[in-house]
Amino acid sequence: MLHRQSLDSRVIEERNDKQKASRLIFEFKPFIASVAQKKAGRFLEYGVDEELSIALSAFKEAMDSYDKKKGKFLSFAKLVINMRLIDYYRKKMREKTYSFSNSSISNGQFMNAGSLEQYEVDDEKEKRILEIIEYRAELEKWGIDLEELAAVSPKDDSLRKEYIEIARIIVKNNHILQTLMKTRKLPLKEIEDITWVHRKKLERGRIYIIAMVLAIINDLSYVDTGGGDKK
Repeated sequence: MLHRQSLDSRVIEERNDKQKASRLIFEFKPFIASVAQKKAGRFLEYGVDEELSIALSAFKEAMDSYDKKKGKFLSFAKLVINMRLIDYYRKKMREKTYSFSNSSISNGQFMNAGSLEQYEVDDEKEKRILEIIEYRAELEKWGIDLEELAAVSPKDDSLRKEYIEIARIIVKNNHILQTLMKTRKLPLKEIEDITWVHRKKLERGRIYIIAMVLAIINDLSYVDTGGGDKK
């Protein structure tokens, strides 16, 4: 039986070969058009509508930045295409003044106030999904999965805030942060010395504290890290 190479593997293998990458993009032009048309809410034609040019570029962007930790390639590509189209529509809205007093734009080309609001909602949703994908991949480098993190997350609000504050202290202490990043282990004694939190308590919160450190240094807006200055 012949082995059929998965698309995810093809993307990684072929993206640096200009000819093979172009062939793969051509092969998925119907998929790209389908995603773009759903976002635009109308039929789009290659060579006519700018949205398809943006979608093609976004698909290539997805190919270049994809790794298997981000899930299935087509799901990842769809997110990138949608995000780039949202950016495009926002730019168009800034460039022109539209009247939101009517239910539609006079030439029927763009969107009304309700449509813009929906794009805002979609944008936030898709950015959140993409951020979760990135966060999951980062956690996996440390041997942590999101399900495990959810299981060990403190149920007590005061304890959760205490662990987040410890994570923030770690981020601000370059020596401790570098030790953590190098060894992949919490330097419990050093943290205990500057926080006055018993090392047994630190050990119990080890996974959660590390996860919060990673969220802070990667500036993840959808992970609750206590707000304030992350730097």
